[in-house]
Amino acid sequence: MMNRFRLRPAAAALFVGSALLLAGCGQPGQEPGAAPASAGPEDSAPPSSAAPAPETESATGSESTAAAPETSSSAGDGDSSCSAGQLAASIKTEPGAGAAGSVYRTLVLTNTGDSSCTLAGYPGVSYVDAKGKQVGAPADRDSAAKTVTVTVAPGGTAAAQLRQTNAQNYGDECGLTDVAGVKIYPPNRKDSLIAEQETVGCSDDSVVLMTVGTFQAP
Repeated sequence: MMNRFRLRPAAAALFVGSALLLAGCGQPGQEPGAAPASAGPEDSAPPSSAAPAPETESATGSESTAAAPETSSSAGDGDSSCSAGQLAASIKTEPGAGAAGSVYRTLVLTNTGDSSCTLAGYPGVSYVDAKGKQVGAPADRDSAAKTVTVTVAPGGTAAAQLRQTNAQNYGDECGLTDVAGVKIYPPNRKDSLIAEQETVGCSDDSVVLMTVGTFQAP
């Protein structure tokens, strides 16, 4: 009987020791479990780093908007230059205007339209035959002429000096050809009109028979 009661305390001690050992192992396991709680603030950090994005979009939009007025402003500028359709052309010869085989004449453009327009610079000038086909070389430009802007009112005129060399000075070798007039392109225009003038030109386009100046006020 004595041995039976002595074994019970020993078994109880073994049981208590095992329980303490298990309890000790359970406490370290709680520390890894706490780690996810501290990671929560780190997961919420990315939204704050994306905040500057709206500032970049705002800067880009302001730059593209600032350039727009320049384009619309330049597009609004009108062209007031005289067109061929609102002009009439004539060639006048002043008394005593001849010199050394050439004649100085005046090319006159009259505004036949209902509104004022401008002429500035050199016209394009060439001889044409009765069918309107160009004969020979176009006129050279007088480099000594000064460019001014002439406002031509309805019924008003502007004039350019035109020097014409006698085609007979070159003989038959230049291809003497009858011409019916002078074709004129107003400055900065692609349309043309004709001033009637019957004379003789050269079909050889290496021979330049005319020199023209810029338009001036009468």
